[in-house]
Amino acid sequence: MYVGNLKQWEKEIPYVPAGLAQWIEKLASYDLASLEPGRHELGDGNYMNVDVGETHPASERTMEAHREYIDIQTVIEGDEIIGYQPIRNAGAVVEDRSASDAWFYNPRIGEDTIIRMVPGTFAVFTPADGHRCLCAPDGKGKPIKKAIMKIRIASLGKAY
Repeated sequence: MYVGNLKQWEKEIPYVPAGLAQWIEKLASYDLASLEPGRHELGDGNYMNVDVGETHPASERTMEAHREYIDIQTVIEGDEIIGYQPIRNAGAVVEDRSASDAWFYNPRIGEDTIIRMVPGTFAVFTPADGHRCLCAPDGKGKPIKKAIMKIRIASLGKAY
């Protein structure tokens, strides 16, 4: 897992795997505020979802992980908390959506490492990283707009 800020992506690129660096640079190049909600194809099976939704209390959110894709998430408007745990600590799968490369878990919230996401923050989650997204920082639901790049691990080759 990596956490950084798009306003200083150039300073952070030397410290992430080369295969991910190009995607962080691409994300930083977008005028995120002008992106329409929906799926945006990025080529070679990679894509970006721009989602508009609402945050919820962490107790109403489950943790997710992926096996074929790496997530690069950023908040465009609003804020959220993402709870992180190593997938080995997440426990049993409580919902299997393998057809869409998503597995859900319900580990103890108190064990989450908290990542505060505000506009400009980005977080990279690999298949080893469980992430409980869309948690309300104040415990109350608020609107949020975010972008999630879905990068196929197979498309990274040896650069990752």
